[in-house]
Amino acid sequence: MKILIKNGNIVTQNKKREVFLKTDLLIENDRIKEIKKNIREKAKKIIDADGKVVLPGLINTHTHLAMTLLRGYADDLSLEEWWFKKIYPAEKKFKRKDVYLGSLLGLLELIKSGTTFFVDFYYFEDEVAKAVKEAKIRANLGIGILDFKTFAFKNVEEILKEAERIIKERRNELIDFSLAPHMFQTTSIETYQKAKELAKKYELILQTHLSETEAEVKYSLRKYKKRPVEVLKERKILDEKTLLIHCCHLNKKEIEILAEKKANVSHCPISNLKLVSGIMPLKEMLEKKIIVGLGTDGPCSNNTLDLFQEMKFCSLIHKIKNNNPEFPSAQQVLDLSTINGAKILDKENEIGSLEVGKKADLIILNFKQPHLQPYYNIVSHLIYSAKGSDVETVIVNGKIIMENKKILTLDEEKIIFETNKLIKGRIK
Repeated sequence: MKILIKNGNIVTQNKKREVFLKTDLLIENDRIKEIKKNIREKAKKIIDADGKVVLPGLINTHTHLAMTLLRGYADDLSLEEWWFKKIYPAEKKFKRKDVYLGSLLGLLELIKSGTTFFVDFYYFEDEVAKAVKEAKIRANLGIGILDFKTFAFKNVEEILKEAERIIKERRNELIDFSLAPHMFQTTSIETYQKAKELAKKYELILQTHLSETEAEVKYSLRKYKKRPVEVLKERKILDEKTLLIHCCHLNKKEIEILAEKKANVSHCPISNLKLVSGIMPLKEMLEKKIIVGLGTDGPCSNNTLDLFQEMKFCSLIHKIKNNNPEFPSAQQVLDLSTINGAKILDKENEIGSLEVGKKADLIILNFKQPHLQPYYNIVSHLIYSAKGSDVETVIVNGKIIMENKKILTLDEEKIIFETNKLIKGRIK
């Protein structure tokens, strides 16, 4: 099938970061065939993008999708109290079907706010995969691993056995998996090593929360006599297929190690602010050429999955942290949510920018609105003025999955009804 997008303002995110005004983009099957003015080729579907902005689909490098079920359940608490005393006890009531339904709800939000690829981190990831398959977007689904019994698994051996089954049965063009040791306080370094061995066997990413709080760093120093990054280096966990989430409390030596090992990082600024975890050293990481992506974290610690909101917060907090209005630039922040995410997932030759030959993963925003007029600099507006609700059209792998703000792959009204029915009386 051919889709022709006419007269759009195209933010390519290519190596030159070119923006083409009043330009056409032609999709054939799952790939971008042509980008130029006045394309004459006939297409089955024509989208008028006059006054609108076309850009690569956003890539969310850290979520806990099914935790939509706990949105607003436990706010205004420290991370340790929030997770150990409120969230995990509530999660223990979850069943397989709950994770599936919560994932569907999260997918509605991701699609409606322009995310076309997300990295998850949870339990029953085969249920998440089932929901993702219906939504028809891209995902890397992290299979959560802890040393103690969870609502999903009895022990590490059961988790790893189930992980291998899921990986073999569920991988496809749009869905991949990763191994996800939870964090230092809940997962031993020996378990990290077992997860890394399995990740290497299937050439998967290993992702983990790391140095999110000062308490976690102190725990590592007590138990291992080293800081978290040093421990992972010593145990040969760090490499280009490692994704470290949060990294709020790193020293200069740890940043040097991450650069040396080519490890990747997911930055979740709103969650880190809300839980008062800290602010990651983004400037220092980027100066060392560490690839950093942007994540929302879960919907009960953010409390949304809107990457446009995340981008604005990211820019503002680092300007004040560095006492520098020039860092980060709007362009640098947009990179975090597009091409950097693709690099972290080893997909930069396929997605993350709009270029001929790449996969057709893109979104269209309606700029004909008061809060987006006039526009002197489109990229600036994307970071400082745009909202997830400005997204009108979403295309993944050459297929339209949302048009005129209506999701075509999922039943939004039914999912919202079933979610509220599920939680009624379940969680107090």
